[in-house]
Amino acid sequence: MYLLFSRVGILNFQEGVALADNNESQIGVAELSEYLDDVSDFAFELRCLERMNKLGFLCQHGGSYTDPLTKKNREFDIRAQKEHGAIGVKCAIECKQISETHPLLVMCVPRSCDESYHELILSVDPDPVDSGMGVMDPTKMLDFLDSSNAHAYRVGPPFTEYGTAQLVGKSCVQVFKKKDDSISGSDSDVYGKWAQALSSAADLIDSAAIEGKRHGRPFLSLVLPVLVVPDGLLWQVNYEASGEKVSEPRQVKRCSYFVGCACGYNNMGSMSATLSHIEFVTLSGLEELMNEVLFRNNSWFPIDEIQRQGLASQS
Repeated sequence: MYLLFSRVGILNFQEGVALADNNESQIGVAELSEYLDDVSDFAFELRCLERMNKLGFLCQHGGSYTDPLTKKNREFDIRAQKEHGAIGVKCAIECKQISETHPLLVMCVPRSCDESYHELILSVDPDPVDSGMGVMDPTKMLDFLDSSNAHAYRVGPPFTEYGTAQLVGKSCVQVFKKKDDSISGSDSDVYGKWAQALSSAADLIDSAAIEGKRHGRPFLSLVLPVLVVPDGLLWQVNYEASGEKVSEPRQVKRCSYFVGCACGYNNMGSMSATLSHIEFVTLSGLEELMNEVLFRNNSWFPIDEIQRQGLASQS
């Protein structure tokens, strides 16, 4: 079992799934086809992969990695990265083929000030050849770095993508009808998927910490965990902090979900980084999110503000 610490508690990763409750019936072509059509995530993964490739991302599909905490092998659906100058985004994408009979409902509340942030991994080359890069001056960043040459820079309000008082997911469930027509819900299926996305993203933080060395210059990385579901099957309902429901459920393409998951691995030295949110998106919402994320001085990469704070810390 793998443990990752998050604001929702300890995330548990079981080593395997027991073949329980089987009735020993023979499986043939019809049953295999039914499984592929109704249960398997594989075809949906391929559609997500195709979409990311068309958007110009460098993708890995269906690979594995060694978990830095347990040293055990883990699998991921998709890892995608894209760079622009001295900034880049690394996405840990998990794909869940849910059905119209089991849509995903996310319950949201106004985001508190303590939850209003995201973090970027700032890394530098310990032996730079040329610091004149025209985007970030490393001499302005030294106070952010320790001996590991990497640091998690926290972007807070009003510069962060995750603004205070904006709606943020705090609970999610797949809703379905039972055989007696009563309404029920379960979070176990989708929980396993978004927990895998966090685990994969945590591993990507470690690789982001050496991007400065790889590029030979200061580099800012955004690590983004993402859960993708089919179009039309992501729903959001909004509540006041008091618990009063203020909207009926509505279909959305994207919903940010707070996790506050702390990670610290080898290449971060004594420092740690926090994955503040995971993005729940539909397939079309995935494209919209990826089209907006990689720009200088947007709400993901407020580079001028980072440089301003770097200068202020040295004055």
